Amino acid sequence: MSYLRFLSAAFIAVLATAGIAAAQQATPVPDVKPDFSSMKFLMGTWTCKTLKNSMGRGSGRSETDTTTMSMDGHYMMTSGVSKPFDTARTRTLTTQGWVGWDSAKKQWYSFGISNFGGMGVSTSPGWKGNTMVWTDMWATDGQPLGVSTVTKVSATKTTSVNTVKTAKGTETTNDQCVKS
Repeated sequence: MSYLRFLSAAFIAVLATAGIAAAQQATPVPDVKPDFSSMKFLMGTWTCKTLKNSMGRGSGRSETDTTTMSMDGHYMMTSGVSKPFDTARTRTLTTQGWVGWDSAKKQWYSFGISNFGGMGVSTSPGWKGNTMVWTDMWATDGQPLGVSTVTKVSATKTTSVNTVKTAKGTETTNDQCVKS
């Protein structure tokens, strides 16, 4: 009988050891990073100015944006600061935004927040030549959704046109950014 107990104990010990070894060899989590090569030129500090706004609000606004890689290379993060620029913005506007890649939908997505409580989400199929079109999907501050077309003029200059349809008509804003 004691020989049988020994074999049973040895069998149980072998099973317990095999279970521990299997638990320690978990499947690695995929860590596939987006290909940001088409947007690497955006890294660094940029000074952006609103050149024209069809509704008059915000023209002449200046903003400083700094873009870096974040979250182990999975996102581009942009921090923005804009001094008060009209009667509706009487204090400094600060923003945080991220760009990532949705591999299932094969599109870029952007989401951002501001210290005025705004939050927005937009998507883009990517660059077509020197142009990238972003379509707003969601905004929390009650603003209507718009479409932004960014044009890469050079590695140190971009322009953008943002078009929003409002109850008062279509509002168009033209911006220009220059790398510092």
